Amino acid sequence: MDFDFSADQHALAEAIGRIVADHRDLPRTGNVVEPRAFHPATEMEMTLARAGFFDIALEPGCGALEAAILVYETGLSPLVLETGASALIAPLLTGEMLPRPVAVARLADLTRGVRFLSEARTLLVDLGDDVAVVDIAGHAVVPLAGAYAYPLGKFAAAPDLSGAQRLGAEKADELRRLWRIALALDIAAAMQAATDFTTGYVKQRHVFGRPVGSFQAVQHRLAADAEKCRGTYWLAMKAAWSGSPLDAAIAALHAQRAIAQVNYDTHQFNGALGMTLEHALHLWTFRLRWLVGEMGGYRTQAADVAALAWPDAPRKAG
Repeated sequence: MDFDFSADQHALAEAIGRIVADHRDLPRTGNVVEPRAFHPATEMEMTLARAGFFDIALEPGCGALEAAILVYETGLSPLVLETGASALIAPLLTGEMLPRPVAVARLADLTRGVRFLSEARTLLVDLGDDVAVVDIAGHAVVPLAGAYAYPLGKFAAAPDLSGAQRLGAEKADELRRLWRIALALDIAAAMQAATDFTTGYVKQRHVFGRPVGSFQAVQHRLAADAEKCRGTYWLAMKAAWSGSPLDAAIAALHAQRAIAQVNYDTHQFNGALGMTLEHALHLWTFRLRWLVGEMGGYRTQAADVAALAWPDAPRKAG
């Protein structure tokens, strides 16, 4: 059963959706999409910022659910925009707007690769028993090139965090709860966009004199993918609404477990064209290739689901 938004939340989703629709065109050279791993949503970002949407979590009467709507709707775009950390995680964790873009990472990931770190102004670091808020200015960040459809970066050397602001031990669990909600929303949006794109493609692509989408096997698998997309979406929205750490861990677990099948199906149904940079599919599926491992991947989420659901159960060593 689907939940439902209030009239104001419906209006918010529609307003953001219109802005996303107005700024979804990919840059082209002639009639050919410019072959890039990702395309930044520069104009969409400016429009959303002027309208005050990044502050939505701190507006009277609003909160995590309204910020979640922003994260999801912008995640449907083929253009990349950082919203999860700056509009949902940071304001609800600190009570204020931090200089954006905002990146979020575990301590162990800082010299491996972090999503949005190459362009971030602020970094939130999960220290395990505390949270550090790092001003990126003055730190040497190395941009990372690759197939993942996100701007990535890492620190050239392990950063000195001794002077960074600390939020306290009580904020560490809250950071992970909010991060999982944002992660599940990013995954839900990318999976939904990839599935929608593929559904449109198989209606137009013909083999043996009929559309690919007319074959029952294709329909069944895309229907199963659509179920994974909507299930992830509503689990993430429920977690944003409830404030439950268990709900957030379940949403992130379900999201990361769903990625492999959706990626496999959408690429198979798009054929070899789906692997080319001028075909838009990779702008969502290659995001998913990064998101599947964020926060330690689904095994980490599964372990935390078990710990949250059964806190008094004995734990096996190792």
